[in-house]
Parts: sequence; C-alpha cells; structure tokens
Amino acid sequence: MVLIVNSRKAVKLISAFDVYSMMLKKNTGMNKSKLVVFLLVCCMIVIISSCKKKEPKVQPSNTSAITLVIKAKYGTQSFALNSPNIDTAGRYLTMSALQFYLSHINLIKTDNTTVSFDSVAIVDFSDTTTLSITANIAPGSFTGISFGCGLDSIQNMNNANDTSWHFPNPYSYLWQMYWDMFSAYRFEVMEGKWAPTSTSNMPYPLIYHIGTNAASRQTKLNKSFSVCCNTPYTLTLYLDVQQIFSNSTTGEYINIVTEPETASGSADNPAIMTTFADNFSKAFTF
Repeated sequence: MVLIVNSRKAVKLISAFDVYSMMLKKNTGMNKSKLVVFLLVCCMIVIISSCKKKEPKVQPSNTSAITLVIKAKYGTQSFALNSPNIDTAGRYLTMSALQFYLSHINLIKTDNTTVSFDSVAIVDFSDTTTLSITANIAPGSFTGISFGCGLDSIQNMNNANDTSWHFPNPYSYLWQMYWDMFSAYRFEVMEGKWAPTSTSNMPYPLIYHIGTNAASRQTKLNKSFSVCCNTPYTLTLYLDVQQIFSNSTTGEYINIVTEPETASGSADNPAIMTTFADNFSKAFTF
C-alpha cells in the first residue's frame, strides 16, 4: 500500500507507526492487538486536531472616536463654578450651578447630510464626567455640527420617575432636572449670586430655570474637519456665559438687577425665559 500525505500531523502518525513497528519486530511476542489500539488512538488525535476551527482574524474598525468636549468661559475670562466673574458694568457674578440638555447632536457632512452623534446628553458643570461625549463615527469630511438646546416635545414627555431611567441616564430623576408639577424637564438651569462692587458679600440671587417646549432652540455651528483611519479626533465646544446675559447675535439683554430670576410659580417670567433661551442657543462657539 502506498500512502501519500501532506499533513504534518499525518507524518507524525506515520513516524509513530514506524517506531511501534520496530518495537514489535524486536519483541515478536508482543500482542498485535495492542498495535491496532495504538494506531486507532493516534488517528483519533489527528482527526480531532485537524477539525479545530481557526480563530478569525480581527478586522480593524472602520470608525474613528470623536470626542465633543464642552467648556465654559465668561467673555475673555475663564469660568468655573463658585468663582467670580466681572460683567461689563463692573458687577461681580458667581455661579453655583450650570446644567443643560443637548439633544439630537448631529455632524454635518460636506454634502449637507447629517451623521447622528448622540440623541440626548446632560451637561452638568459640577460633574466632570458629563463634560465630554464620545462616539465612533465612520470616515468622512464635515462642515459643522447641529444640536438642540433642551429637549424636543417627545423627549420632554419622558417621566423621570420611571424606574427604567437609571442614573446616569440623562432622563434620571437624580439629575434634578425634572419638574414634577409640569411633568416635564428643565432645559437649562443656572443659579448664582451677584454683587455691585465686591465678592466679599454677594446678597443678590440669580435663579434661571428654563423649560417647556416653547423654550426649545436649535443651534448650528460651522467647523470644517475630517476623520479617517481610526484616528481619534476632539472637538471643543465653548459656552460663553456672558453671552447668555448680553448676546451680540440676538441683541437681547437680561438685566440682572431687574430680571434676576425666572422659574416656576410666582417668580415665573415668560419674557425672561424667552430671552434666556434665545441667548443661550447663540452662546456656543468652537
């Protein structure tokens, strides 16, 4: 019988057979049935080894991680919670809270189509984990970004008391952005204090809680960039808090002396809410 083999495992089997045959010749008294058992075991090992599946090669991802970093400033001044800023009238302002929603964040391609980046995000300047958003995006060239300031009417119907919204889900009740009395969300929350001349005593409160579907706004910003070849890319989005009070684009102005707050109940002022929502949506830059 002529046996032609290409498998290295089969060659090893033949070598084992040769060795055993030599042993058998030297010891003619050996039981030949043992040889048969030996060969069957070797065959089984070869068959099992050859049937093992090969691990597939890991293909490189065809996406790039884009990170949107959100920062705040106050005109040409740096901004941080519980740190004072000086407005154009020389008054001192200190913010203790700054929270807001961004929704339907889309990247705009050169052909004017859009790529979804995130459906909803909560930004809270007291929690650094919320100040960046990362998504894996297919290669392409982009001309800008668009997003909603606040939530759309459908998102605003979500009930924060629903136990399915586990923290840190943006809709979670623990973000304290839900208005129980209105069964809706605050879109922007900014709280602080101000003083006419000094930070030693800041007796005047600033409270702006902006919500309801009428306060939803859209923002579009131009920014040319490309992503390719699994290379990470970072976009830094700035919110200019000074522009919330006095906006150079809308021309609208919030007087902190006569318009220091708007929220629910007797302090609610729809006119301030409208100005705040308008100015807030135009306060972003790259």
